[in-house]
Amino acid sequence: MSDAALTTPATPAGRRWPLWTAAALAAGITGLHLLGTPEFVDPLLGADLDASVIQLFRVLWHVCSLLLAALAVALTWAARAERTAARPVLAFAWFIAAAFTCVFFAVDLAAFGGAVFTLPQWTLFVPLLVLIPLSR
Repeated sequence: MSDAALTTPATPAGRRWPLWTAAALAAGITGLHLLGTPEFVDPLLGADLDASVIQLFRVLWHVCSLLLAALAVALTWAARAERTAARPVLAFAWFIAAAFTCVFFAVDLAAFGGAVFTLPQWTLFVPLLVLIPLSR
């Protein structure tokens, strides 16, 4: 890919703000995941569970960390990339945000019924679902 493809705005100047905003939000979500979850992570790692269950949780936490970081990087790249090149990346980023939203919401609904804000993490991804399509 040429350097021109990376420096050409993805959209007209006034329409890049949704991607930059989404990238900043995704970076914030990643930071929150990495720094703001010890009240969830520490008890599970210290629980009296089978070692394989604890290590599976550890693997899933790290995979989630990498996926969240990749989402922020992808949105940052797409905000800078040529519009046509950015489209598949944006579609994938939107899908990842939708997956996080749907899975958290579905688990919240199944586990807690109408109290869908018991696990409010799904709400963090809703702005991404709105902002990404605004960049067209």
